Amino acid sequence: MNRISIKRSLAGVGTAAAALVVLGTAAPTAAQSAETAEINFRTPFECNQEWNANTRANHNPQNSVDFQRADADGQPVLASADGTVSRVEDLGGESYGKFIVIEHADGWTTWYAHLSAQDVQEGDAVKTGDPIGKVGNTGGSTGPHLHYEQRSGSSVERVVLNGVAIKYYGDTPITSSTGC
Repeated sequence: MNRISIKRSLAGVGTAAAALVVLGTAAPTAAQSAETAEINFRTPFECNQEWNANTRANHNPQNSVDFQRADADGQPVLASADGTVSRVEDLGGESYGKFIVIEHADGWTTWYAHLSAQDVQEGDAVKTGDPIGKVGNTGGSTGPHLHYEQRSGSSVERVVLNGVAIKYYGDTPITSSTGC
């Protein structure tokens, strides 16, 4: 299990139980440490922007987040971590609509959907905070917002941004510190 998985699996666990889990885990070797990237996923918006991170039990896929606010349409969407753009697609009026997938270290990907614009191409290297597109209302969307996912392999994981776990299920107000 990598460090991100350990941190994610400890989310919501009491301090004593978390300490037992960490103490019971063998320290990684130097080779394992070099292979395991510490990814600090950042909020995919410009510095000091306030957004509502919405999660719900009937969301598809589970553990994805919809970022919403009154003036969402056309707002810049930023890469939430360094990586390489692996997909830029437009599914028209269905599903994700216009979306982007970025591959990160250690098998992680982030997905950004319902975009009005895609400002990157497959193969582009991006840094945390680089603009990749704009919030929109494409695909199966019912209003302008950013649908966001963090995946480990094919599994959609609960979202952690700026080291803070998004609340499941409900609304989490979040202020972006990306690029500040």
